Amino acid sequence: METLLMKDVLANIDKYDWSYALFLPEDEEWEFQTKCAILDPDDVEDDADEAPRYAIDNNLIYALSIQDIQGIVENAYEQKSNCDVKDLLEAFLYYFDNDAFIEFKD
Repeated sequence: METLLMKDVLANIDKYDWSYALFLPEDEEWEFQTKCAILDPDDVEDDADEAPRYAIDNNLIYALSIQDIQGIVENAYEQKSNCDVKDLLEAFLYYFDNDAFIEFKD
């Protein structure tokens, strides 16, 4: 299993399988350098587990599905064709907190 950085996941979201999910640390603020993992959310050892073993062992929680993050990134680029990773992180965090797409101000 590979540990990734949040900035790399957001910048390359289309290379991940839409059926997987992003898992992030439960006990820290999420930023560009946050270590994370892309995992199959259904890859649990038994029905009592709510997350894959790698997530449990590394204190990671389910954040959002890859499909949702692909939508967030797509929406950000539709509004702002010159999005950078800062914009993508802002859009991700907004969606996570509000269950809605961010509206970038001109």
